[in-house]
Amino acid sequence: MNKKILFGLLALSLITVLFSACRVIDANSIPKNVAAHMGASSFIETEVTVPKGQKLDLIDNVAAPHVIKNGTWNGSTPDPTKEAGAPDVNVNFTGGDKATIGPFNTAGTFKLYCTIHGGMKLSVIVK
Repeated sequence: MNKKILFGLLALSLITVLFSACRVIDANSIPKNVAAHMGASSFIETEVTVPKGQKLDLIDNVAAPHVIKNGTWNGSTPDPTKEAGAPDVNVNFTGGDKATIGPFNTAGTFKLYCTIHGGMKLSVIVK
């Protein structure tokens, strides 16, 4: 009697594992990161909106180096101020590459800038 119960439980467990391993996930339901593209000396978009808790993909579309950090440009003067709640950003690009920053867990507006190219700045709005 105990062998029949044990065998039945084992069979049900195996069936459960097989069905859960074959679960289908719709690729459209997986969240994708927002992207900000960089040109030779500027961001293509100067402002992007990122959902709270998500990350941001920085994409260097050209063969130009960039050093992206927290802060902004005030005229021709760099301002490396990091806003409260902003993730630490210090990314080097050599050209044609990509980096993911974040997650952005705090709502607000956060500034990023390229230390190499004067005036190259991005506003990240987190909602």
